Amino acid sequence: MTAKFLAIIALVAFGLNSWAQTNNPDVHGANASPASSQPAAGATPVSIGTPNGRTLFLKNCAHCHGATAHGDEGPDLHNLDFTADWIANRIRKGKAGQMTAFAGKLQPAEIAALVAYVQSLK
Repeated sequence: MTAKFLAIIALVAFGLNSWAQTNNPDVHGANASPASSQPAAGATPVSIGTPNGRTLFLKNCAHCHGATAHGDEGPDLHNLDFTADWIANRIRKGKAGQMTAFAGKLQPAEIAALVAYVQSLK
């Protein structure tokens, strides 16, 4: 009973956090000073409509690659030596018997967000 209750609480908290991140303009710097709302040097600016790669990863990939992407059933995704196109293609097409294809499930912007997240893992 306790484990079930904690799992429900965790799911509710995750859902509320996801909702708050997508529906709260303050998260995106609307009330921040001009200096703090600028992306760091070399960072890719993220628009409000851009899907969150980590959230997508946790929802679609973590059950095989682990929540920290260090591997579980699937391999560790840190320090990959593949191009963004290669990673996007693997996400879209999967790998027979090893990885589900996500072309029909994820939109191109979501795949791009996942690629950026995976490439950020060091």
